[in-house]
Amino acid sequence: MAPNQYKFNVQMGCGGCCSVLEDALKGVDGIESFDVSLEHKIVLVNAQSTVSYEHILAILKETGKTVHSGEANGQAREV
Repeated sequence: MAPNQYKFNVQMGCGGCCSVLEDALKGVDGIESFDVSLEHKIVLVNAQSTVSYEHILAILKETGKTVHSGEANGQAREV
């Protein structure tokens, strides 16, 4: 199965916010890579096909940050 790419618009105000998000994603089984951009307030996640959009969304929400929007493989999804 093809890998998934997830894109989230997340509330971030400083480098500390980025660190919280990065720490939450580090070590999650099935995530191949991720990028947290403070400038664009975007979190990009490349994950194996076994990792669902909902799972990554839940991890981001657990940080206390507001997720404004999300996409899975280029298709808008509910947050």
